[in-house]
Amino acid sequence: MNENNNYSKKKSEEKPKEEAMPFTNATEKILLASFLFSKEAPEDLHDVKLKHFASVVIRNMVKLVCDFYERYTRIPSPEEFHQCLDSFLNSKEEKDLGAPKSEYCDVYEEMLSLREEDFEPAQDLFRRFARHRAHEEALDKIFDTHMLEKGDYDGVHGLMIEAYDTGNRDGGLRKLSDIEAKDVEWLWKNHIPLGEITILAGDPGVGKSYFSYFLSAQVSIGGSWPNDPKIAIESGKVLILSTDEDPNYCIRPRSDAAGADIDNILVLEGARDKRGRIRIINLTRDIHRLEDILKKDKSYRLVVIDPLSDYVGRIDQHSYGDVRWALNPLLTLARKYHVAVVGIMHCNKNTSLQVLYRIMGSMGFMAMAGSVWVIARDREDEEQKRRFFAPLKHRLGPEQKALAFRLDNLGKVAKVVFESEPVEEDFDIEEALVPQERASETKRAKKFLLSTLKDGPMPTKEIKSAARDEGISWGTLRKAKEKMGIRASKGKEEGGKWFWELNEFTRGQALMEADAKARIEAAREKHKESSENKEEKQK
Repeated sequence: MNENNNYSKKKSEEKPKEEAMPFTNATEKILLASFLFSKEAPEDLHDVKLKHFASVVIRNMVKLVCDFYERYTRIPSPEEFHQCLDSFLNSKEEKDLGAPKSEYCDVYEEMLSLREEDFEPAQDLFRRFARHRAHEEALDKIFDTHMLEKGDYDGVHGLMIEAYDTGNRDGGLRKLSDIEAKDVEWLWKNHIPLGEITILAGDPGVGKSYFSYFLSAQVSIGGSWPNDPKIAIESGKVLILSTDEDPNYCIRPRSDAAGADIDNILVLEGARDKRGRIRIINLTRDIHRLEDILKKDKSYRLVVIDPLSDYVGRIDQHSYGDVRWALNPLLTLARKYHVAVVGIMHCNKNTSLQVLYRIMGSMGFMAMAGSVWVIARDREDEEQKRRFFAPLKHRLGPEQKALAFRLDNLGKVAKVVFESEPVEEDFDIEEALVPQERASETKRAKKFLLSTLKDGPMPTKEIKSAARDEGISWGTLRKAKEKMGIRASKGKEEGGKWFWELNEFTRGQALMEADAKARIEAAREKHKESSENKEEKQK
């Protein structure tokens, strides 16, 4: 213990020495290039200490990369970095830059030429130095705070482990025991999660925007959700980004109709150019604008983006990788500030596809979403006001039933009014989104299969032949079979036939329906006989 005291005293009496710069000028340039062009750059930037770069030019350029990454949570492209560098050079006098502007331009050009360089030797040197400095700093803290004298061996162990991990590139490997298990938190329980992106999709004109105003209104007033109307939700602010809806003619009057507290709903518009035109916000470039708002006011609970595809910039929206890259900063922001992001998406006109593949753009949109909901018209509603709100993807909570609502006209606007009960169990969102004639064909095929198989399994060939006689195509029949969960099995004998058979639940439903129809028919016959007997007596 005395040795420790003496060492601590000796350390405190030492005068600070000027630290030697660890990297040569050539190595510093390669490191700068690696921060822009290496896939491992995001991890390396966490270990950057600007004071360890001797060249003031390279130090300032590394700082530009670090600042960009801190703001956008991604590495700038060469073009974006060039813009940052131009802005930096134009904002300062040359005497404040530490070197002529031409030197910055020369380093930039040289950095571009190093794009295909083998970065590994310089990266290895950088990481070993970062680990060495982390150990030195850990030891300084241990002795400066007298952790050994206090017996804080756990603290010492933690600091040394943390120092050892500096510069290690283990792919983010963590023990599951070190990861805290957390429950999902919800804006709308089991429907719209906080800290995640939710997709709200549907055909154009079906009422997706109206539905978003319903969500916004409930959050703004601390209202309630239709499946749990007695429980008040936490109120908060709502941020709306919309290219489809005009704030004056649509967002304001429709929010009023939804009963919103309009002081709690804000609209984020793009910056105006010299001609007064609004430039659409690009979430890959302007994400800092969104973060500045959420950072200054922690009362935001919901962000609505309508449509989401308009705000991801000039990327290939059919590229899975591009879409994930564009949405990752938005998802990071949602998790950081614990807000729900609802992105509205349109469906295309190809009704031959499953609903999931009808949503416009790459599957990357669906992959980044914690939940996906679809709004569809009720084709059997003569007034054309009834809509379905149905789950399509829901990976964070239990499976949910579809809900139904109406768009009630209130003069120039409409209002979402939910029905009190969920939609019937056999509701199929796929059928709701196909043309009426195709939906009717599938329903007819279902009825045919129920009637044909209610008494037991039948050979597939006989079913196919009977369906053809009824004018039901093989494709429609197979689709109905899949939706009904009909089992297909092959006879055990050699060259055995294939059979179709109703599962127990579907068969039970068919028998109950047949029994109910038989009872109704018997009651009708009895009533008919009674009426005829009365007429005979009257005669």
